[in-house]
Amino acid sequence: MFKSPRAAAVGRFVGSALLFCVLGVALLIDLSVGTLEHQGTGIVLFVSTAVAGAGAFPAVGIKLPPAPLAWAACGVAVVSLACSAGLGVMARGGTNLDDASDAYTLFEPAALMVLLHVTARRGSPAGTAVALPLLMTALILRPLVVEVDESSSILALILTLLAGGALASGLTSRLVAVSRRQREAQIRLEQRLGFARDLHDFVAHHISGIVVQAQGARAVAAKRPQAVGDALELIETTGAEALTAMRKMVGALRDDTLPHAQAPGTGAVRALVAECRLPGATVVFTETGPADSLPANAAHLVERVVMEALTNVRKHARDCTDAQVHLDVSRRRVTARITDDGTHVPSDGSGYGLRGLREVTDAAGGTLTAGPGPGPETGWHVELDLPLPLRQVS
Repeated sequence: MFKSPRAAAVGRFVGSALLFCVLGVALLIDLSVGTLEHQGTGIVLFVSTAVAGAGAFPAVGIKLPPAPLAWAACGVAVVSLACSAGLGVMARGGTNLDDASDAYTLFEPAALMVLLHVTARRGSPAGTAVALPLLMTALILRPLVVEVDESSSILALILTLLAGGALASGLTSRLVAVSRRQREAQIRLEQRLGFARDLHDFVAHHISGIVVQAQGARAVAAKRPQAVGDALELIETTGAEALTAMRKMVGALRDDTLPHAQAPGTGAVRALVAECRLPGATVVFTETGPADSLPANAAHLVERVVMEALTNVRKHARDCTDAQVHLDVSRRRVTARITDDGTHVPSDGSGYGLRGLREVTDAAGGTLTAGPGPGPETGWHVELDLPLPLRQVS
């Protein structure tokens, strides 16, 4: 489940507000205890704190581009390391530094941890690879530059644990965002494939009917002129249905919804067979079992297969006089058989209809077979066999 844009914006606002509060409290504590006023080291700590704040506050309050964010974090870490080196030189040069706390502020590590988290989450790959080690080193090294003793080692260990938590949370958020984008791209790809199948199944079904009727009207125009009017009327009706189907799919693409709603039962299959027109042939539909209780996803797949099979009969079956559509529904399985007695023209294998439906059927745990009948005059057979409930249907 994906967050809505509004929920994501609210989450980012709350997270930024919390980080601002943490940084603000740390800065107030430093000012109240006078850490930045230490004689001899105050200027170094002030520079280090100011640079850390200049990097952390914009990173939290402004959604910087990935590259500037990462390289700015690198700059802050470099300045912090330079200040640590300067404090180490001062400590060894006789400056009065009693312990690590004299060379440390509360705001700077908080700001570096915020930068560590934000950079790990949103920084550019190259800049992040450089910034993360520098930030970790700057955080851990500062307590140890004055003197390595028990208290400074404990402080460095605590900072290491806190920095590891900030790094882990940032990288986890980054991985979650990448996974979400990949999932969204996969869903969009599946939707595009579904729309492509619908374009082939529904629109090609109507267009092939128009072509066949136009060819029939041209063939009988000289011998039976009165039949041309009926053929033109049927062409007009079929063309209107094709436009309606196209309009629904275009609307679905604009509204990011499915191109048509699925209804339980087999009413759509019955209507499809009843409206099918095959010149010189009859189409008969029979069913056994509780067909009206067929689940919506299974009924939709049966409708797609029947539509594709009848379209192929119309396009490829010569001298066809009879087409049979039989639906057999039981508690655990559903089987659809579409047969005809015509002579089929060999296909060049460039069609996408049965190929795409076979992929969907395989994903649902069923099988779809198509080929000539067992005898020389038995036409073409298409059989769909599905388990109930379906495993998966795109």
